[in-house]
Amino acid sequence: ALRTALCRVAAAFSGASSSSRWSSAQGAAPFKAPQGAFAGFLSSGLAGVTNGGAAVRSFHTTQPLNAKPALSGWAQWRRAANKRNRLLGAKRWNARVLTKQARKVQSDLIERWKIYRGDQVMVNAGKDRGQVGVVTKVFRKENRMIVEGLNLVKKHVKRTEGNNGGVITMESPVHYSNISLVDPVTGSPVRVGMRFLDDGTKVRVTRGRLASGAIVPKPDIAMQRRRPRNTKVGSRDTSWQDTLQNTYAPGPAAVGFF
Repeated sequence: ALRTALCRVAAAFSGASSSSRWSSAQGAAPFKAPQGAFAGFLSSGLAGVTNGGAAVRSFHTTQPLNAKPALSGWAQWRRAANKRNRLLGAKRWNARVLTKQARKVQSDLIERWKIYRGDQVMVNAGKDRGQVGVVTKVFRKENRMIVEGLNLVKKHVKRTEGNNGGVITMESPVHYSNISLVDPVTGSPVRVGMRFLDDGTKVRVTRGRLASGAIVPKPDIAMQRRRPRNTKVGSRDTSWQDTLQNTYAPGPAAVGFF
């Protein structure tokens, strides 16, 4: 109602502007049209009245017209997770050469692996579904691993000086999600959980409907390092003579309130 009244006033002033010459001739001050925010308010209200009462844009609108809709909770969580995984992947493998498969999963790497080299696993998808084998190699950059004797493919090898070449059969990597650990007691595919013993040791246990809850120790081959640790003393390492020195210097005795 207020806007309608103001629009009528503005229309009256606009009609009176035609007689501004006569007013100037008589010595009166000429009429000046409203400017600034008030003029925009009147123009928006006048447009609403002329368009059948449906204003194009309200004067009190705080949100811009081109504002994007608010994301849902799940969308916000997914965006934050993708950003975190991208940062982790960039920090982990930024200085290394990545394969085509590694670049695909760089933003979705598995952080905590529960299946290691030397475990007995069962394939739960693909042409070798239900077959049991031993993990021989793990590709942590690609979220995949090689199971001995499973997922066989044929590869054409070019002839070289030391190799006659031809068509050979070899194992192809299997994705981590398509493999389940085999329970050592029941022999069924189960999930893997973690538990702490009384002495504080962290061990793997089997979980699931067909699980026995037995402890699955880490294979000995997985405990071995393929690349031996460098034990040579470098220029930036602290010598044992410096380590044995007592460099603690007690401060003066406290005096006063503190």
